[in-house]
Amino acid sequence: RYHLIFSTDCSPYQHWQSYLVYFTAMQVQQPGHVTRIASGCSTADGKKMQQWFDDRIAGLSHRFHLHLTPHFSGVKNDKGEEIGDYKFFNKPFGLKHWMEEAANFDIKTMEDDVVILIDPDMALLRPITRYADITTANDVLIGPRRKEHILSAKVVHGTPFAQTYGLGAQWTTFNLENIAGKDSPAIQVSQEEAGLYFPAGPPYIATAKDMYQIALKWTEFVPRVHAEYSHLLAEMYAYCIAAAHLQLKHQLVDSYMVSNTETNGGEGWDLLDEIPSEELCDFSAHPEPSKHPVPNVVHLCQRYAMGEDWFFGKRKVPHDFYDCEKPLLELPPSNLATKYTFRKPPNQKEPTELNLPRARRETFMLCYLHTLMNDAATHYKQKACPAGTANLNKTMHMVDLFNK
Repeated sequence: RYHLIFSTDCSPYQHWQSYLVYFTAMQVQQPGHVTRIASGCSTADGKKMQQWFDDRIAGLSHRFHLHLTPHFSGVKNDKGEEIGDYKFFNKPFGLKHWMEEAANFDIKTMEDDVVILIDPDMALLRPITRYADITTANDVLIGPRRKEHILSAKVVHGTPFAQTYGLGAQWTTFNLENIAGKDSPAIQVSQEEAGLYFPAGPPYIATAKDMYQIALKWTEFVPRVHAEYSHLLAEMYAYCIAAAHLQLKHQLVDSYMVSNTETNGGEGWDLLDEIPSEELCDFSAHPEPSKHPVPNVVHLCQRYAMGEDWFFGKRKVPHDFYDCEKPLLELPPSNLATKYTFRKPPNQKEPTELNLPRARRETFMLCYLHTLMNDAATHYKQKACPAGTANLNKTMHMVDLFNK
């Protein structure tokens, strides 16, 4: 069995993103259960979220779930007093709470199940499973150096998988004795192994047995990491240290995700190279893995733009985008990949010249995300809005939203 989970807080900002996860999981027929772990809801907000889930999500699949947890994002001092907030504590602590308290999961009887942890701003292009046949599959990419150190072709006990992230071996520079103990195996990891097996990020994929051990150490280590490094990615470095402490080398895969259009490697962009530029926008609007291999997820965490007219940034999406009276997004032209040779997002003073590979990546993200948002909103409105009240006009323009 598979359990795909994602961690959020209780804010409206992550509400619309959560619907995208459920919607794309339904689209690609992701096997197993899909659960949103929502942390820190007040009693009233928790009731509202449960009602929204019951009304709008439960009908999509009986395998979709909501798990509410306490507030975990508080930063505490040595006296246990809350002195700040780091929202990404919700990810490790939410994972542990779900594994110990969820109604649809029992670690004692489900150790052989596979747990897949993604971010709430990830949309699925194809299913995520335990299999990634690195040696033969045309839809799996792995870096040249890691090809010489293959651990496994599938997730098994002792060998988790994850997306490659640009974290390198920086986690080894932390005070590991303070974080993990003076006898921690993490201290003995070489620089080569630190870079080969541990710069991991979502999707994280492990057997439930391994994921629970990771959750226990991750939640133990992350406050100490944050105390030393109170910045973004603290929880990711803590994951690296937990995995190394447990001697759980990860098989890292480049092609689980695309996100950063500027990257020189480490993501799944090479899978899209075979698509002709004049077909790219139309293909991206509704990707078909049977026609061209695609990554497993789009991580919509960057700002994407072509010319001055086309832009997508998740923080500019209205929180009420799915409401009946809201229009849909205007769609980019099908020749977007070749129409512009520069990008100038709103509030950027000067345009950035684009070579064709970068323009193609921007095109993929823009055409996919605009269409996905519309498809999700249309599906939502058809279920939620009284007959004749759903606004399906494609008149909303992201650039205008930014200017407002």
